[in-house]
Amino acid sequence: MARIHESLSANATPASRRRSEVDDEEEEDEVSVDGETPRPRKRARPSDVDEESGSESPERPLLPDNYRRSPRGASSTDGGPRPHQPGSIVRVALTDFVTYTRAEFNLGPNLNMIIGPNGTGKSTLVCAICLGLGWDTRHLGRAKDIAEFVKHGSKHATIEIELAADPARQRKNPVITTRISKESNKAEYLLDGKKSSKKQIIDFARTFSIQVDNLCQFLPQDRVVEFAALSPVALLAQTQRAAAPQEMTDMHEELKELRKEQKEKQRSQETLIADLKNLENRQRLQQGDYQALQDRKEITERVAALEKFRPFPQYKVAKDAHTEAKTRKKDAERKHRELEKKMAPNLNAVKAKQRYLDSVSKVAQAKDRLVTRSVQHAEKVLKSFGVKDTELSAITKELEAGSDGVKKVKQGIPKMQQNITGLKRAIENKPAEIDFSAINEEIREKTRQSREADENINAAKEQGRILSEQEAQRTYIIDQQTQARESLQSQAGQQMSKLRANSKRGAAAIAWEWIENNLDQFKGKVFAPPIMTCTVKNPKLAGAVESLVGAGELMAFTITDPDDFDKIQQHLYGRMKLVDVFLRQAPTIAFADYRRPCSDQQLHQYGLDGWIVDLLDGPDEVLAMLCDNRMVHQNAYTLGDVSNAQADALRHRDSPITSYATATQTHRVLRRKEYGDQATSIRTEFLRPARLFTDAPVDRRHEDELNAKIRDAEHDLEELREAIISNTADLREHTRTKAAVDKEKKQIQDEKNRKQAEQASWAGLQPKLDEAEQKLETAYTQIRTHRESQREIAARGDTIAFQKGELILDYANSIDAVRTVHVQLFEAEIIRIEAQSDLEQLKLRNQADIDALEECRQEYEAMTAAAAATLAEGRRLGELCSAVTGDGLTELEDEVFAQMREWMPDILETEIQSVQARLEMNTGGHKGIIKEYEDRVRAIDRARGKLGDLETTLATFEESIERVKSVWEPRLDALIAQISEAFAENFAQINCAGEVGVFKDEDFDQWAIQIRVKFRYVYYSSVCLVAFDQVTDFLPANPSPYPCSTRTANPAASAQ
Repeated sequence: MARIHESLSANATPASRRRSEVDDEEEEDEVSVDGETPRPRKRARPSDVDEESGSESPERPLLPDNYRRSPRGASSTDGGPRPHQPGSIVRVALTDFVTYTRAEFNLGPNLNMIIGPNGTGKSTLVCAICLGLGWDTRHLGRAKDIAEFVKHGSKHATIEIELAADPARQRKNPVITTRISKESNKAEYLLDGKKSSKKQIIDFARTFSIQVDNLCQFLPQDRVVEFAALSPVALLAQTQRAAAPQEMTDMHEELKELRKEQKEKQRSQETLIADLKNLENRQRLQQGDYQALQDRKEITERVAALEKFRPFPQYKVAKDAHTEAKTRKKDAERKHRELEKKMAPNLNAVKAKQRYLDSVSKVAQAKDRLVTRSVQHAEKVLKSFGVKDTELSAITKELEAGSDGVKKVKQGIPKMQQNITGLKRAIENKPAEIDFSAINEEIREKTRQSREADENINAAKEQGRILSEQEAQRTYIIDQQTQARESLQSQAGQQMSKLRANSKRGAAAIAWEWIENNLDQFKGKVFAPPIMTCTVKNPKLAGAVESLVGAGELMAFTITDPDDFDKIQQHLYGRMKLVDVFLRQAPTIAFADYRRPCSDQQLHQYGLDGWIVDLLDGPDEVLAMLCDNRMVHQNAYTLGDVSNAQADALRHRDSPITSYATATQTHRVLRRKEYGDQATSIRTEFLRPARLFTDAPVDRRHEDELNAKIRDAEHDLEELREAIISNTADLREHTRTKAAVDKEKKQIQDEKNRKQAEQASWAGLQPKLDEAEQKLETAYTQIRTHRESQREIAARGDTIAFQKGELILDYANSIDAVRTVHVQLFEAEIIRIEAQSDLEQLKLRNQADIDALEECRQEYEAMTAAAAATLAEGRRLGELCSAVTGDGLTELEDEVFAQMREWMPDILETEIQSVQARLEMNTGGHKGIIKEYEDRVRAIDRARGKLGDLETTLATFEESIERVKSVWEPRLDALIAQISEAFAENFAQINCAGEVGVFKDEDFDQWAIQIRVKFRYVYYSSVCLVAFDQVTDFLPANPSPYPCSTRTANPAASAQ
């Protein structure tokens, strides 16, 4: 038996909670946002009774014998106490942790049990072990933030855990210290006094095989349901993690992966075999079409070969034609030479006359060119004459313009002289000296005064804005509070007051106010909580309704559209950070479809008057929500009480009623169908006075608060209005001051500008005088230079007039030359015409001979062209032939070429037509069949190769699986056998039988823990004692997929 440190100091016991808190816990169940209601925190427990007599036995030990004695072989060989195993917890010390101020637990090396009433801190020790070893709060199933584990009123909590040392690694027991800060919501860790990280602490704990995250090793009470829901497969994995070396889990995972890959390869093999069979069948079906297409292909290739060799017969024909053309060309050339020799004397005379005509024509052409040049020269001279005439006119205009300019200058000289005299007199009148620094100082002072007035004006305006905003705020507050005070007297106001009073910090009222202001943003209807939308028809039964329905559902908002539910949930919880607000989504089932579990007649036989839902009057959607979440259509009530017989009938397993209320109590029937027909009990609670469905008067305290706020706001408003009047007067005074200062500043500035202008004007008189005198001198200079320029211009005019006379003489000589060359041209043309006439008469006498010679020449040229054409065609066809044979020939082409070497084109054409006729007779099949057939041949070869590779790979997988399995399976069987032996021994102590085995499947990821137990129950309920034998194969949380004779589940079910 383990040692338990019971001598705790007085402050080690948790502070007892107030009765009101306990009452609240019993009164209301926790309600989640999605509408699910968890099981009550408390449940009836069967009393410990003597199995034989059914009465309590004072001599009976508290624990079974197998718990009181040490495990077999656990004691030391010398008979002394058994030492702690490495990694076991030796000591746990707590400071300001949850309910403990200071506490220390010294744990024994065997089983340690903490026994005590509810609320004394048993689970707190479990939480301390989890958090002290570095694991998160999520492994506890309780508070989310670690700061919530700090005792109320304290800033820090400390957990100190001492573990048994491993002699091979440590000289003394390691101590892990965890310090939790409430302010930062974080934890600091020390290992043997040295600061460490959370990960290092967890890694250190894992070296002792401590697995807080494994439900098979660490099972807090809030996660028992989660443990019970573990599938047999998951239970086996967690058992290996908890009770076997890591290599066992690694081997299991390796087997899973190997089997998975093996099955994938097997599926690939099956698919490949089916594909190969399909390919071979299709190949056999297309064999005939393939052969026909092969024949067609050969015929097609022969046609192509014949077409390919077309140039060879054509080349032979072209070669013969060229030989014949060369012969005809030689004959025509010989005939042309003989005729030309015979006609040589006559032709020579014609040629001589032609030469004479050509020379005369050249002379005439030369004379014609000379006439053209003479005309062009005369036109050039005439154009030059026009240019000189234009220049002379320009000079005349220039003389006239110069005279006009000098005339204007002479007229302006008196005005210039008068201006100079005025400037000299103005220079003599110098203005008085001015002290500009004093004027600038006055301007700066006025600027400062103006800026100060601006600041006063801005400050007054800002003060006025602030006062106006405060006035508006106070007015708004008065309106809001007045409206709130008036609403308290209305039904809606009383309902809002009820919402505000029954939720923390009025969260429900705040939420409903936001929902009412945004109803236009929702797709469906949103209903206020039932305490606002529903009424109880019989006020005497309001307490029964509240007890059976629960405050959480009566304060819940009903939302009909899923999208609206998400939007409202995100806004209220996420943005507004509201707590104690419950949301429910209306069920899809209509309210009218919720059927009562029995008729009214049968209900009356049970001694009950009606259903809870019939007591409520409200919207169908809200009533449907209450039916769906709290089963109000299945909960009954009675105004009186039920007899014992009626209570027994209600407790029976065939009774359709699970909850009902009487005049003073509520009754909940608890049935455990898996334990038999009579394993039932009734949980009874006294009715509390209704506090939600009441016609309570207006909350006077809240009304007084509103009146006080209105009075304070009105007093502030009066003071603000007086301040606004004073501030307005100050603003007007500052404005008048600024206007006066700005006016004085402008007068000083204008006077300064006027005097500056006078000074600047006098300072600029001397430059103006110098400029005026310079202009007068320039005028005199222009008059003097005008006469010289006039003489120069007149001289240029005389020169141009002389050149104009010379050009007139040149033009007259050019006209005489044109006349002379025209006469010579006429004479040369007459001689050319006579020579042309003589040549034509001579040609006319020898025309017959000339025509014969021309005909012979044309024939020669035609033969030459024909020979060249046949030569070009032969060369072209020769190149085609060379190209055909240049890349080499196939066997079929060699055969065809040997056959048609001496063929002419007509023979080749006949053969092509014959082969094409055979091709048309062979229809064959689809052109793609040959490619498909040949591709399929290659695909079949590849598939056979892959199939061979897969068979080799599968053999390798099988060897690997057998190798790992041969090591893992015996060790797993030994481990489960050891667990089964201990399981059976413990069950035997309570007169039951138990066995643990391993379900083995072809897939290693389906191997699972298999548990069989045989129970003999001795069970007390509040109404009867039941004793029975039963063999149970526990059902898992999810249906078992295993084809075995029994259905299995995790052993946590037996612990339940």
